[in-house]
Amino acid sequence: MKALILGASGFLGSYAGFALPRRNWEVTGVARSALAFYPSSIVIDSLDDVAGILERGSWDVVINAVAVANHEKCEQDPSAAERINASLPGVWAEITARTGARFVHFSTDAVFDGDSDALYGEEDAPHPTSVYGRTKHAGEEQVCAANPKALVLRTNFFGWSQSSATGILDFFVSAFERQTSITGFSDYVVSSAYMGDVMDLMVDAVAAGGQGLFHAVSGTPLSKFEFGHAVAEAGGLSASTMASGLLGSANLEARRGHHLGLSVAKMEALLGRKVPSSEDGLWRAFRERQAVMDYFGHQYTQGSGI
Repeated sequence: MKALILGASGFLGSYAGFALPRRNWEVTGVARSALAFYPSSIVIDSLDDVAGILERGSWDVVINAVAVANHEKCEQDPSAAERINASLPGVWAEITARTGARFVHFSTDAVFDGDSDALYGEEDAPHPTSVYGRTKHAGEEQVCAANPKALVLRTNFFGWSQSSATGILDFFVSAFERQTSITGFSDYVVSSAYMGDVMDLMVDAVAAGGQGLFHAVSGTPLSKFEFGHAVAEAGGLSASTMASGLLGSANLEARRGHHLGLSVAKMEALLGRKVPSSEDGLWRAFRERQAVMDYFGHQYTQGSGI
């Protein structure tokens, strides 16, 4: 499978260059600078260049991992969030509808308000409460309207980052390794999946002919406090420096929903298998830690930090 990864320098997109070749996919990343760790990459000056690449190239699958994902940045510049999270994905989806490439678009659990204790299904009406959530929901709608055969995956993920300082897994591991005092929110629940599991769900969903909206998350929603303890157990670390806290005390500019657990029943029905839990993903993440750091070109020794 010949795949083009848009947003290859980002958190999820950078990991795709590690995971997809392991599933025998031939990948090319698109970014604004050369990516030494990617098997192949195309350097662009701006996102306006992407349309020409899609028009001229011959791709089996185009994966959109481009997003303004920082909630606070979206609040500060909603017009940029609207363009990158909604308008451009619609343009790219329309082009792939004409070229015949499969289009995979990553969305988010933040399209829901998180006020329900029940798991949200794909059929539940979105009610985003932040600029990030609203623009990502608009992106879903524009992609599906422009290309009804597109695969839209709502996700929430964790993994090892290129900088070793981005994301929730790096946060907890760094704190536990250094024995730094931190807070884990006991009232903030998400279905966060390991990026390796997200990539496998995407590959298998494409192979199964999946179209439309699916949830590509873990099978076990956890609070951030519970997730922190699961990180410690999988990594052989001590969580003694983590205290339980409440999301409302964080004084964040963008509102987060408290319970963003998503149902994976539709994905499991498509694939005919169970979706891995967050705990399963954490064990896998630690098994792959050395290999991912080698891929990014870091000097890393297990147990010594990065």
